[in-house]
Amino acid sequence: MKTYRGEFDFSTFPTLTTERLLLHELLPADAADVFIFRSDPEVQKFNAEPMQHLSEAHAFIEEIRSKQAAQEELMWAVTFHEKNTVVGLVGFDYWNRYHHRAEVGYDLAHAYWGQGLASEAVKTIIDFGFQRMHLNRIEAGTIADNLRSVRLLERLGFRREGTRRGYSLEDDGTYHDSAMYGLLRCEYRKALHRRG
Repeated sequence: MKTYRGEFDFSTFPTLTTERLLLHELLPADAADVFIFRSDPEVQKFNAEPMQHLSEAHAFIEEIRSKQAAQEELMWAVTFHEKNTVVGLVGFDYWNRYHHRAEVGYDLAHAYWGQGLASEAVKTIIDFGFQRMHLNRIEAGTIADNLRSVRLLERLGFRREGTRRGYSLEDDGTYHDSAMYGLLRCEYRKALHRRG
């Protein structure tokens, strides 16, 4: 497999910073914070079934840490610089090293919606993905009528590539379509060139 100079190798978990946020390794001690937004039906409306017990948050974190140990995914806890409370998660799963692609995912506590924090965190890991993981493609799937998620992806340059019809049974008792989005390294570089 081709290796790149400066390629991320999992020897140390990468802590990332933005203007407002600190993205760091998710730890077992973060379970109570994670439970707050993973148990919120509004936050989980288009995501996973809301957690009912704190033990589920512990198991969830253990699963993430196990996949990271196997070098299958990377998940960052989202906090503010001045606070240690985890207010969201952002990361890559389905990382295919041979094909240089991964899928981005994100979750943010309802109290922090509408402040641009998810965009800030996702943009930061996209930079990391293309620059340090040497991805050629980052993809994302979202329920097609999850307009917040759709707007976030489109703002960050993702292109809608297709629709999986009747993909998931949602809280309203009906099946919803899933929208598939992708962002390529060449598109990312063009956007960087235009900004810089």
